Amino acid sequence: MKNQLKMLPFAAISAILLTGCVTQPPLPRTTQIQCIVPKIDVIADKVNQQTQSKGGLDITIVPALYQAVRADKTKATQVDPGFFEIAKASPEDVKNNKFVELVATPLLKTEPNRVEFVVKIHNQLNRVFHGQGTVVQFNVDGKLIPFNNTDYKEFSGGIVPPLNDSDLKIFGPPLDLLKDKGTISIFLYDVVTATDVAGNTTEKQNYTWDFSYTMQPVTESVEVKTTREWMDPSQYQQMRMEQTQRQRQRVIQNQ
Repeated sequence: MKNQLKMLPFAAISAILLTGCVTQPPLPRTTQIQCIVPKIDVIADKVNQQTQSKGGLDITIVPALYQAVRADKTKATQVDPGFFEIAKASPEDVKNNKFVELVATPLLKTEPNRVEFVVKIHNQLNRVFHGQGTVVQFNVDGKLIPFNNTDYKEFSGGIVPPLNDSDLKIFGPPLDLLKDKGTISIFLYDVVTATDVAGNTTEKQNYTWDFSYTMQPVTESVEVKTTREWMDPSQYQQMRMEQTQRQRQRVIQNQ
């Protein structure tokens, strides 16, 4: 073996001796990611039509289009660089920066992330329709959702001129409050459909819709990417803080 080493160039011998110090690039690996996407359908019957006409207002309510959206979650960990990673680095990197391994794991998120409907209004009145004063109520699985978990400011501030149409969004609770399947009921109370010459309300209508929902899993097979690089300490610290915050949020959600 010694004779064989003597016959090799110095550079080749150095490469052989340093082989154990070289950090091999991490092999790619795959994983399964999943999110839950709701499927919401109107429970149609003679009364519970998706489009309801009362007092000159045609109101149609349509669930949001939910979809699984890809995003990346990156975990940063400080590691020791290999020989060639040091050799290729600038003196400033070695002196001032941290060597970091970044593991980028794709994830799936449901968007939107809460119950959302579009209220389509066709105004057949001879006056402007104002959403102000209307109360929107969500019932999920027969239970009233607290009003701090709903948002219908866009509807309340909505204005639709005569013989015009408008789409106004209303928002219910976060999706993680829903069961595997169940029902959602939406109530529009005190919708003004008639006023006198002075603008005083003379007629109000109530609207009700019932929907069924099922939470459907969406699964994808993805590749986890690992890279190694020099990173500014402040950038590394920021990434670590974001990781800690995400972990705390997951703990709170699982409680």
